[in-house]
Amino acid sequence: MSSRPQPGDRGWQVFNLTAVVLALAALVSLIIVLLSKWAGAAPWTGFNWIAMLALPAAFVMMGGSVLRSVARRRRL
Repeated sequence: MSSRPQPGDRGWQVFNLTAVVLALAALVSLIIVLLSKWAGAAPWTGFNWIAMLALPAAFVMMGGSVLRSVARRRRL
């Protein structure tokens, strides 16, 4: 077993970080939408779009990372 980083790991780290940032942005925008609706205000429509698009995209990206990790473990 080698603990050295494999070539291409840096790209996957960026990919995973992007997925986390997308998920956090979507959750923050969803919280903003919910709080503003609760307060009786009309939130910016962009917050709805960010939540609707970024959260599923982050979920799919994280699923791809899990599948890659499982495939990589099986090769070892």
